[in-house]
Amino acid sequence: MSPLRRLPYGLWPSPISPGTLCEARRLQDVCWGGDGDTLVWLEGRSGRGVLVCAGSDGDAPRDLTSELSVRARVGYGGGDMTAAGGRVYFVSEGRLFRQPLGYGVARPITPVNGGAVAAPAVAPDGRWVVYVYSVDGEDGLGVVDAEGRNWPQRLAGGTDFFMQPVWHPDGRHLAWVSWNHPNMPWDGAELHLATLETDGPGLPRVVEERVVAGDARTTVFQPEFSPDGRFLSYVSDASGWDRLYLLDLARGGVRQLTERESGEAEYGRAAWAQGMRTYAWSPDGATIYVARSERGYIRLWAVDAGRGVAAPVEALAAYSDVSQVTVSRRGRVALIGSAPGIPTRVLVYDPIDGAVRVAARSETETIPPAMLPSPEAITWESEEGEPVHGLYYAPDATRYTADGAPPLIVLVHGGPTSQSVAGYSGRNAFFTTRGYGVLEVNYRGSSGYGRRY
Repeated sequence: MSPLRRLPYGLWPSPISPGTLCEARRLQDVCWGGDGDTLVWLEGRSGRGVLVCAGSDGDAPRDLTSELSVRARVGYGGGDMTAAGGRVYFVSEGRLFRQPLGYGVARPITPVNGGAVAAPAVAPDGRWVVYVYSVDGEDGLGVVDAEGRNWPQRLAGGTDFFMQPVWHPDGRHLAWVSWNHPNMPWDGAELHLATLETDGPGLPRVVEERVVAGDARTTVFQPEFSPDGRFLSYVSDASGWDRLYLLDLARGGVRQLTERESGEAEYGRAAWAQGMRTYAWSPDGATIYVARSERGYIRLWAVDAGRGVAAPVEALAAYSDVSQVTVSRRGRVALIGSAPGIPTRVLVYDPIDGAVRVAARSETETIPPAMLPSPEAITWESEEGEPVHGLYYAPDATRYTADGAPPLIVLVHGGPTSQSVAGYSGRNAFFTTRGYGVLEVNYRGSSGYGRRY
């Protein structure tokens, strides 16, 4: 090996330019098309949101939306799209659209009402779509027929904010999360379970509704029904940490599924946006695949839904920031993942043979991974003697060296609850390849380290 060249810190030539950073695509969400084979994902390209789909036959991906920009605007955004029955349902220009995954164009199924919609959820039989709306300062759940032939109606209201509606497999029950001002959903939220009347001539309506988890001081995140309809799963910080829980709908008991003992791992995220997901059920109901966060590293784990035993998915161990987990009817897992040396990708994991396929890449990936910074999770004490967490990225040591300690750039994420995680960061690599150290501070108030923190 040739000796490292000496240059002052901060003056090292770097292959990463501002233009390189600007050219990256944002991979924002991913879902299965309902047939178990077609994968749909959302890409952010400059100021546009574009839906892309690809099958498992090896054909090249193709854009679904060319003229419409896919973006939901309820609150801070998110909940832009879903897919079912060979169609994709998405939000654009404040309306819900549906479009075939094969041939055909997008058609609106909700009217222009001057408000915003998000988080579409399609009924198991494909007849109805429930969604979150915000119109003239009022938020609620709306419902419309999937063809858009009839005027939509309000399905639920009465609280200030709504998110994450989900259908029971029988099509007669619905769950969602709501909360009231001045809370944000990570302060306290309620999980609602409703019985619907769906056999009448009109749209479904709620005939019974009850709160089954959460309150003004306990958070609830991402309700999901098990494939057989027996359980309602959700994430809650009732223990002080975001854990996964199962509500037995027949017997009424609640069981904490993950980390029943003390442990510094979390399974949810601060719900700043609609449509956020950290876990998904396997089609046989035996396994829950979940993004487990510990000290800034978010990796995919598999949880035995019966015993609660959890283990990391070794095939995806190289990825330290995973999100938007979803599982197909055939049992394949799709997610968005990255690592310090791996730019963001859409990934498909097959539990049967352990194979991992890259469906989409956000960047050209021309920078050698050895040049990209890998963080060290560090903890120090504040002046009050309390722990403070962070991620330290050392300067690239593959090409250059210098005397003394490197200059340090200290970065503070947006507040009050965000978190710097050990995923890919072109911004950090921009500095470390030039000879700077970077410290990302997860100050007290950051998520990922328990409610008390």
